[in-house]
Amino acid sequence: MSLKILTFNIHKGFNWNNTQLTLHRLKENLSQINPDIVFLQEVVGENTKHATKFEDWIDDQFQFLAQDLWKDFVYSKHAIYDHRHHGNAILSKYAITQSKVIDISQNRFEQRSILFCEVDLGHKKIHTYCVHLNLLHKDRVEQYQKINAVIGKISPNQEHIILAGDFNDWNLKASPHLFAKNELHDAYKSLHKDYPKTFPSFFPFIKLDRIYTHRLKIEKAEVLKKDWVNISDHLPLYIEVDLL
Repeated sequence: MSLKILTFNIHKGFNWNNTQLTLHRLKENLSQINPDIVFLQEVVGENTKHATKFEDWIDDQFQFLAQDLWKDFVYSKHAIYDHRHHGNAILSKYAITQSKVIDISQNRFEQRSILFCEVDLGHKKIHTYCVHLNLLHKDRVEQYQKINAVIGKISPNQEHIILAGDFNDWNLKASPHLFAKNELHDAYKSLHKDYPKTFPSFFPFIKLDRIYTHRLKIEKAEVLKKDWVNISDHLPLYIEVDLL
């Protein structure tokens, strides 16, 4: 069985320099690629100030994106402020049978979580984890340990695992932590021998976004560029896999 997977930091529905709302274009682009499971970061659930400022503002961005395209979705709502909240989201063509949000914040300025969803493929299940990690390396090291502990607890005997998101891993230190404990392999690097350049979108040279897998055969992995440069400050990462 083959699956199409995409991860994308959508920058709260704005282009790279916050001058244009891009959610409609994002949905159109996603519908053309038609992934089976989508991992999203910086997804807005509500922003009352933007709702009054922008005539075409859309709250519950995850619902707007999922409508008519994905059967099931879960939103983490972990970054909560006075007039707004945002978080991670997983959209799936297949039924999500379990979900959980686990706080992995290291300070009050960066509210972070792991969004876990169990996706029922019919004959098999796949465990999916969506993350957006801290900017400082020392914080991320703590978060790698928490990710490993969560996966070890929730998915100790799970054959198929996908961990995806914005790792902010500018110094390329994430993979040894994640491989050593749970044998998670970087999907893009397994094919191209290097990590994907996804940031900034208009001239990508920093390798922030990742998709890690366990017991999945990687058939294709690419950074999407055409028609995506002015959708966010990141570029999306896309893979195609077969279940082993």
